Amino acid sequence: MTFSQTYKDIRKRLSLPILFLMETFTYWVLLCRYNASMNTDADIRKMQYTLLRENHTIEKGMSIRNTRRGFGQAKVTALIQRLRLYNRLYGSQDKSFLIYPLSTIKAYIVYQNQDKVDIPEIEKLYATLCKEANISSDTIGVPAGIDRVLAANLQKEAVGNFSSLLYSRHSIRYFKDEIPSKELLEQALSLSSRTPSACNRQAWHTHIYFGDDAHELLHMQDGCKGFCEDVHCCVVVTADMKGFLGHEPFQCYIDGGLYAQNLINALHYVGLGTIPLSCGFMSRKLKRIQKKFGISPNEVMIVIIGTGVMFDEMKVAISTRKAVSTTNTYH
Repeated sequence: MTFSQTYKDIRKRLSLPILFLMETFTYWVLLCRYNASMNTDADIRKMQYTLLRENHTIEKGMSIRNTRRGFGQAKVTALIQRLRLYNRLYGSQDKSFLIYPLSTIKAYIVYQNQDKVDIPEIEKLYATLCKEANISSDTIGVPAGIDRVLAANLQKEAVGNFSSLLYSRHSIRYFKDEIPSKELLEQALSLSSRTPSACNRQAWHTHIYFGDDAHELLHMQDGCKGFCEDVHCCVVVTADMKGFLGHEPFQCYIDGGLYAQNLINALHYVGLGTIPLSCGFMSRKLKRIQKKFGISPNEVMIVIIGTGVMFDEMKVAISTRKAVSTTNTYH
């Protein structure tokens, strides 16, 4: 083989790995510039996203089965202090953002008062924030906190039209101590197989765990403190990296995400409750989970879906959605 041929062969072999390295560097630059942990409070949208995350923690705490009496006071105090900072930095730019977290804090205060828990410092901080933002507490009425729902109503609405299916689904954080039937699970999996995928490759996979295995998986996930033992079945959705080519290194996340959302809706349709739990972790944590639970390293973990048989009546987080006008741009 001539030097020229050898050079061309080496160049051909290295071209794709070099492109992947360039993609990795490009993504590193984007992470350093736009990730919400970097210079968080110097960017209004980063601050809003992180405040919504902290706000949801409070709603989530109220929606678990066995809420600890007086829970969350340190987190609510910290949230109020950050909201005060937001008001000083960006109140003149988008004060309306404050309404939803203020509604959540108001609901939290009512929740604690009903539980005969005195939280005078939080009530004082809440009143101070309302005064600083020039927002009357009496006018704060965005749905927030928790609601109580009946399983029979959710199941009836789930099999109605598409709109009622979407509007009736809630994240459920506790289930009856029984395993959902494989018949129902496979019915949902069959419905989800209708998900579109790039060139119909269908490179998704599911791993289902029950009982103690599900509890241990949730403990390792570490985003469901307070209700790990109340979820008795978990479905891990993955996407196989082997199904995608050099020009589409991120397509596995897109196809896997589409499938996961369809599976969440399908589980709701067949009458089971669901709670999607993040897999957006650092690689070291994901590798530990994959090794422990027999998930191949070529499979990208997309989401863990806790699912189960619902109680007759349950608490759910209201989780108010943003107005479409704030999330859409016509071009």
